[in-house]
Amino acid sequence: MAADPLVGYRVLGFDLETTGISNKKHRIVQYALIGCDADGSSMHLEELVNPQMRIPMETTRIHGIHDSDVKNSPQFSKYIAEISAAMEGAVIVGHNVERFDWPFLRSEFLRAGQPMPTPLAILDTLKIARKLKIPPKHNLAALCERFGISLERAHTAGADAAATLLLLHKMMAANPQHFRRAVEDIPDWSSGSNRRDKTTENLGPDLDDLEPVFGSHGWLKITQTGMVIGRGRNRGRTIAEIERIDANYLNWLGSSAGPLEVEAVNALHAEIND
Repeated sequence: MAADPLVGYRVLGFDLETTGISNKKHRIVQYALIGCDADGSSMHLEELVNPQMRIPMETTRIHGIHDSDVKNSPQFSKYIAEISAAMEGAVIVGHNVERFDWPFLRSEFLRAGQPMPTPLAILDTLKIARKLKIPPKHNLAALCERFGISLERAHTAGADAAATLLLLHKMMAANPQHFRRAVEDIPDWSSGSNRRDKTTENLGPDLDDLEPVFGSHGWLKITQTGMVIGRGRNRGRTIAEIERIDANYLNWLGSSAGPLEVEAVNALHAEIND
């Protein structure tokens, strides 16, 4: 893809295995967060959890986790700090995550009396597959088979989280025209919402209508008063504003690890030094 909306962010595939399907009466027995940090370094968090209740045999037949596997594992509350730190400000990717995994996570945080983390975006590959009108079936195994993804150890949190993340990349690569947007806008698009970014409304013209800086792949846009960011978490903000509130972001944007070509980097530095 010419411009990957995930570049520069912590992106984590997320999956849970549980004792059943109701987040009100069932509990988590395994979680996984697998992907990479904003600098591209790999991240892999995967743990068994003591659910403090019996795991029904019909559920064990699905994910293969027995009571004996988790009896000496910590309760979920022991993992909350680590999970919060990983998810805060990240792009979370899951399959049916909005209806299943996220409500389960919220219930566990509520039991522990802790606030939920706030990801930058939650991307649900089930909703994305349906939005792209990919022919059924839309379960994770079927979609992985369609896109040539090997899903070994299915229904274990680590395998499903990794497969879901790879599935997202495959769907994006096959349908790039739908992902020429800020990552924060993808959930609204996949839900069928046409909500416009409030920041862009304050600018007057929609950011998508502004001329991009050559070589910036849409990350830098030209306005009458100077450059603004056209994508990512600082979408709609001026360079001067970001210098005040998020200087590290500009350092990344202008670095070799960022998404800009040389011409755009030079233009950015000129704007900063103006």
